[in-house]
Amino acid sequence: MKNTSSIVLILFIFLIQSIFGQNYIAGFKTLQLKDSARTYKSETKTTESLHYRPVDLDIWYPSKEKNGKPMLFRDLFSLFEHRAVAYQGNDDFSGMTEELAQFYVAELEVGTDGKKLLNIKTNTYLNLKPIETKLPVVIYMAGFNGMGFENYKILETLAQNGYVVISVWSVGRYPGNMTNQMADMMEQVYDAKFAINYLTNKNILNANFDNVGLIGCSWGGMSSAVLAKNNPKIKAFVSLDGTETHYFGENEEDDDFIQEIHDSNVLLPTVQNLDYLYLESGDKLDEFTTEKEFHYFKQLETPKHYLRFTNSQHADFTCIPSILKSTSNAIKIHDDIQSLTLSYLNKSLKQQSGFDTLWKEISSLNYTTIQPFDIKKTSVTTAEFAGLILDKRTNEPLPYVNIGILNREIGTVSNSNGKFSLELKEEYNKDTIRISSIGFKPVEVLIRKIIQRKEPVVYKLEEDLSELNEVVITAKSFKKRTLGNKTESKFISTGFSYDQLGAEMGVKINIRKNPTIVDAFNFNIPYNRLSAKSVFRLNFYSINKSKPDVNLLKDNILVTIESKQTGNVTIDLKPYDIVLTDDVITTLEWVETKGENNKGEAIFFSLGILNSGTLYKKSSQAKFRKHSSMGVGFNIDVRY
Repeated sequence: MKNTSSIVLILFIFLIQSIFGQNYIAGFKTLQLKDSARTYKSETKTTESLHYRPVDLDIWYPSKEKNGKPMLFRDLFSLFEHRAVAYQGNDDFSGMTEELAQFYVAELEVGTDGKKLLNIKTNTYLNLKPIETKLPVVIYMAGFNGMGFENYKILETLAQNGYVVISVWSVGRYPGNMTNQMADMMEQVYDAKFAINYLTNKNILNANFDNVGLIGCSWGGMSSAVLAKNNPKIKAFVSLDGTETHYFGENEEDDDFIQEIHDSNVLLPTVQNLDYLYLESGDKLDEFTTEKEFHYFKQLETPKHYLRFTNSQHADFTCIPSILKSTSNAIKIHDDIQSLTLSYLNKSLKQQSGFDTLWKEISSLNYTTIQPFDIKKTSVTTAEFAGLILDKRTNEPLPYVNIGILNREIGTVSNSNGKFSLELKEEYNKDTIRISSIGFKPVEVLIRKIIQRKEPVVYKLEEDLSELNEVVITAKSFKKRTLGNKTESKFISTGFSYDQLGAEMGVKINIRKNPTIVDAFNFNIPYNRLSAKSVFRLNFYSINKSKPDVNLLKDNILVTIESKQTGNVTIDLKPYDIVLTDDVITTLEWVETKGENNKGEAIFFSLGILNSGTLYKKSSQAKFRKHSSMGVGFNIDVRY
């Protein structure tokens, strides 16, 4: 038995060595093209540089020569900065490669050292002479706002093994920001179609476009599936945790956008005719439960394989955690993903053997399973919970009261007339509704006692007369400072989508002296695509276990943002006599929309590095969670 195991191990090692046999050197070049059949920046003259759709391609290819030094990751990653400048017609982003790298590793939660990432040596060489043999093609569809650098290890390995690899980066409509909307996703599909036609007609790099495979990473999986439906020459599709499979319930806006894609019939897996390998992460349903799925793999009727890495995260399906050696687990997972991808494409495009043996070995590991997620579908009964919130003492309506299910991401805010409406599911019967407002005692109600009511209910809130601790300010010469995150970045940002009333985000601000008088609150809006005027509430929270605890304010401090308003915003806080004695978490909470926003619109606030991360909650009464390792750009002018 022991000898048999040893033989199997030797054969497996030999197989891996043959799979990764470096027959060629990986060359690299970029192409800057324009698709004159598509307009990129509307209402511009045809002579302007951004009028027509720019298409930038990164190409890895096999070569027999080896000139110069191998490229650094910096050389690949800096293309992201250069294209951000070009696609937005704005040089504000110049020189931000290091900041972007810092942002990238923080968002993937694989460390904080962006310079380490930039200095990693690749096995790719710039502008080598390509071999003259006709070669199969692999189209790589990058992930959300991504490019080939995110998985360069796989792409250069494919080139070393005799493939021409064309990376199509994920960039949406002008000004180049990718969203989950169908129109933006289709831009990547159109870019890939244009690239195939252009390279076929020009006969560049001896690429054989009659023998094509696809790799889609994350959001690139969706665009890959759409591209495959429209190109019968695509013989194989490898999806790295692609969104062509989607579990509904985590984010309503994303659900709506993806449902629109499904309803448009641009996917239709039942009519596809290609080999398919779906490699899925293991943590997709950790944060929410789902009642509905669109499972591309299950609907496909052609030869297919499915494998889930149960101990993996979505970030593990890029090569970044692996090359940074963030964990031994990340390294092993990406090695498995890389070997499966190459072996599967070898089988489908070159008719080489070896995949079946490799599949049997990796699919039998203790951290993989061939069983897709099992979701339990249940019938859902809903009821509307509507009512009015009044001040118990004055009987006047109370605006901007938080109403929501405790610790769930389901809630709303009363309007300026104190009215509210909230849809409840029968499954929430054992949960509790909490109604709370600044300066008033909260009210909690069991949902089972209200879900059967059909008429609106009235709740009267009682004033909270508890007094704040008195702070004595002595006459002295004050020093003025600005505390918090002072970034005004236009490239790195985060925000709220068009319909997120009750959503809230903020950042910790360290208070250096006790007491500290707050004079103003500041932030920057780099982008605002909202059609309606919006009202936000400013909150200052004490801190308990790194999360917001008690709201320190006794009055609603409202911040009104006009439709499309951008730039720096300063709110005068002197009339409110705010005195802080300890660190706080400062947030903005969306409490009213004066009009109607269109689906897909959003407002963005600048993000910055080298500060505490952004905290976020999706709705009233939900829990705050860490939203980003970057800090949202909120700061306060103070005296002490």
